[in-house]
Amino acid sequence: MDKRISLNFSNCVHVYYKDSSCQRCVDVCPIDGAVFLDDYRVKIDYQKCVSCGACVGECPSQAFTVANFSVEKLLEEDTISCKANIPCLSTLSVEEIVWLALKKGEVVLDSGFCDECFIGGLKETIQKKVEEANYFLEKIGVENTARLENIKYQRENKKEGRRRFLSTFGKAAAGLTFWALMPSLSSFNEDNGEENKVKNIVEEKVPIERRKLLLTELKRLQLPDSYLEEEKVSFTSDKWIDNNKCTNCSVCYNVCPTGALKSGAERLKILFEPRLCIKCKVCHEVCPEDCIHLEKQFSVKTFVKETKTLAQHTMIPCEECLIPFSYKGDTTLCPRCQQMEQEIKDLLEI
Repeated sequence: MDKRISLNFSNCVHVYYKDSSCQRCVDVCPIDGAVFLDDYRVKIDYQKCVSCGACVGECPSQAFTVANFSVEKLLEEDTISCKANIPCLSTLSVEEIVWLALKKGEVVLDSGFCDECFIGGLKETIQKKVEEANYFLEKIGVENTARLENIKYQRENKKEGRRRFLSTFGKAAAGLTFWALMPSLSSFNEDNGEENKVKNIVEEKVPIERRKLLLTELKRLQLPDSYLEEEKVSFTSDKWIDNNKCTNCSVCYNVCPTGALKSGAERLKILFEPRLCIKCKVCHEVCPEDCIHLEKQFSVKTFVKETKTLAQHTMIPCEECLIPFSYKGDTTLCPRCQQMEQEIKDLLEI
């Protein structure tokens, strides 16, 4: 029997930084223990999973997918409903809601079944996504909106509607309720062939397909000179680096999952593309000098078009050990030799 929700762990941010604090899939999952962390590895308990797809809409690196579901198919629908064309409204990310609004003019999301849903706990998540999507749409200067409406959508021909629903999601989608009430019948093999795969995290970055869709539409617009508040946007960010503290160790851009951070000018610069950032904060967590920071606000144009220089370095050989280091204009000793020199002084004082 096919799995309806799949996890490609090689795309998870924990592959790029084992101790990443990201557990958005775990936090959003409405069923306790269905998605969990085993040491650093994200796993799905398919005996508990009800295939709602909340993890799909929440994962910043799109490590989760729903079988036979594509957001592009929703362009043909007047109303997006869990009873017709989507497992759950939480399957959609903020970026996808914005993209649908740009393409359709208005997105109508049927929330009529949320209060009585046996899963429960996802209505607030859906509302927050719609609010964030509308905030972003307002900031980019378009009147298109996403709207939650208590429709309780039903097709006129229920038999035909059911056949279409099953055809859309495949034979594994016989119904969320079935899998919720009969979890003991579900026995899926978790190993999808990724278990033993070795990934070169420096060279192999994660392509975020929904970001590509969104950027394609945004590039067609005449964007205003408006600014986004960092705390109101969950899917991207802008950054700055304290150049006086940065040692050009290269760790941040080597482990960036999407390549938003990268080196430039013979590895003497650290460049940043907000359009590729997924706000996973891995770069912040691995930085040994704690010198990477989020900008409190950033422009829409910066997100769509700019590549910024966050840090620029002049490398010179240390006069003591001859190992190159980032020269700050104050000393010709590398940080390691400075530390050793200070330790010797402290010993002499003792």
